[in-house]
Amino acid sequence: MDKQLPTRSQVPTELTWDLTLLFENDQAMEAALEKTQAKASELAKQAGTITSADRLLAVLTAAKEIDEELEQEYVYAFLRRDSDTTDAVATALFGKAAQAATTIETALAFIDPEILALDPDQLANWQASEPGLAEFKFQLDSLTRQRKHVLAGNQEQLLSRLNHALDGASEVYNTLNDADLDFGQVHNEAGELVQLTHGNRSQFTESQSRAVRKEAALAYQKPYHRLRHTFAATLNSFIESQNALAELRHYPSARAAALGANQIDEQVYDTLVETVNAALPLAHRWYALKKWALGINDFSQYDIPTPLAGSDILKTTYDQGKEMVLAALSVLGDEYQAGLKEEFAHRWVDVAENKGKRSGGYQISAYRANPYILLNWTDKLYSTFVLAHESGHAMHSWFSQQAQPSEYADAPIFLAEVASTFNENILTAWLLEKYPDPKLQLYVLEQAIDGFIGTIFRQTQFAEFEHRAYTAQQAGQTLTADFLDQVNLALLKKYYGPEVAIAGTPTQSWAYVPHFYMNYYVYQYATSWAASTSLAAAVWEGEPGARDRYLAFLRAGGSAPATTILKQAGVDVTDAGYLQRALKVFAHRLDQVEALLKKEGRI
Repeated sequence: MDKQLPTRSQVPTELTWDLTLLFENDQAMEAALEKTQAKASELAKQAGTITSADRLLAVLTAAKEIDEELEQEYVYAFLRRDSDTTDAVATALFGKAAQAATTIETALAFIDPEILALDPDQLANWQASEPGLAEFKFQLDSLTRQRKHVLAGNQEQLLSRLNHALDGASEVYNTLNDADLDFGQVHNEAGELVQLTHGNRSQFTESQSRAVRKEAALAYQKPYHRLRHTFAATLNSFIESQNALAELRHYPSARAAALGANQIDEQVYDTLVETVNAALPLAHRWYALKKWALGINDFSQYDIPTPLAGSDILKTTYDQGKEMVLAALSVLGDEYQAGLKEEFAHRWVDVAENKGKRSGGYQISAYRANPYILLNWTDKLYSTFVLAHESGHAMHSWFSQQAQPSEYADAPIFLAEVASTFNENILTAWLLEKYPDPKLQLYVLEQAIDGFIGTIFRQTQFAEFEHRAYTAQQAGQTLTADFLDQVNLALLKKYYGPEVAIAGTPTQSWAYVPHFYMNYYVYQYATSWAASTSLAAAVWEGEPGARDRYLAFLRAGGSAPATTILKQAGVDVTDAGYLQRALKVFAHRLDQVEALLKKEGRI
């Protein structure tokens, strides 16, 4: 294990993004951004001219072109910044792109209010008479449904100008979390002092040595606890801004605004929380199994990640991980395989951790170019699962970009997380089929169970925390560190149950979650995992038509309401049945692990 992270310049080129697929260099991107801003300024002069079908088509087409250009420029700057958040040049470039995005959004803010000011019958007549408007039908219908939440033109422009400032809390949080936190050094299993980072944390927390994993777990918590008041202030600021925006747009709550934008009933959220709470005994059963199998009477949070089959039973290099993902997802056919090969061959993936690189993993896409994936690779099976997950996002983007115009190419998060977790489910099925050895079976099954725990249970826990924070702030409560710790501690005790002792500070498990700065994002991990469990089972088992329906789901992007697209694929999220089916799979995985442990005489 390296004791120090490499600098960005020390990372092999083949393990980094090829940003020349977007722009040759920073200067080319800045020149393009200036042209895009000029186009937006020209279009802004068209305010007040949407008086005919052809003028409406011209404005929508011009705005679409500007959006496509800005996306490419913004993604380039975003990736440059995330490659090394300590790089002042990259940070400044991203700041320029973000400011330009705000300026352009302000310039184009006249469009929606002008369309909504039209008589509905007149708009319908224009759509009937101008064939070119057919492409924009879903966009116009969605806008019309949001009529009461779109403000007058000058008010929309004012809000657009404030967007960058309103995102300030998120930017501060990400800089603090990715660039400024120092977790110090901890001892590895050889007794050597090694720098602890976001990327290598699992190498310590999954150690078979309890002393190593305890030291690492508590060390990881320290900077979050030391800066708990700062983290609370950033979260309070972000949530306050989201609640204020919801009020300005005449929504009863920020949750109603976040879900309503994608036509998702709030009952979907409540059903998730209620169903998962009813199933908490399954999670508690898992923790009890681990406690008995590991033989630890005072079982603690930092004991949970300990693999029952031992450490690194199935280590995977990046090249091996790519091979596994390709082999597992061959079930989706040649077209999907071709997309994955494009991803791997043309450096869409940034693989290695380096100093200043953003933590975690994600996928982001530019319609006129290709998807990009951020990883922080460790030679653990977990990293292969992350690659499969983010490749699911990338292929969703890739397929929808081939099939949809740019305004529908981005699927809402509610659908995007189905595509990513689908791949995790397929990879699990493939590994269980490929490796019949009981020890490997146990190792893979535990990875699958960790997926359920981390996605359905953990993300629902986060969803409960997030909603309580939002409702408390809306009611006038300042979200202090003490208040957030109190809310979080109660949830930790409920979700972990009687067999797990809470260790260290409750601050870390809310302060380290970047998705709390994405406004009701986390619940969608849980709903998506449940939906994808059903879809993956149908494809893996060869159910007639299942693969074609799934590929059609990928191609649909965001071209219809999310619940409609998912229902066409075979899942109705308005009914708790999809959650219950997923939880039955989880219970079956628990049964499989328990049977293996009994054969070994460990329980």
